[in-house]
Amino acid sequence: MSSTLTPKKHLNLDTSLLRVFSLVLKELQKRGVCEFEKLRGVVIRRVGANGELSFLPALDLLFLLGKAEYHLKNDTLEYKGTD
Repeated sequence: MSSTLTPKKHLNLDTSLLRVFSLVLKELQKRGVCEFEKLRGVVIRRVGANGELSFLPALDLLFLLGKAEYHLKNDTLEYKGTD
């Protein structure tokens, strides 16, 4: 069985990748730098436990778009956008 997230007719938009992505992006824009676990906690509080399924894919999308950078030394994410 595949673990890939695929769109379905009954996709819950509240826990979708795009919603989680927008929450993470907004939080990073506001803070500039945020610890990984704090950012994950924000998503879970705002979206619910199911939002965690889209958390890592949302981070992947941020990295692909060049909007975030991960710092292993202190386990933080830094916003790198120009907007």
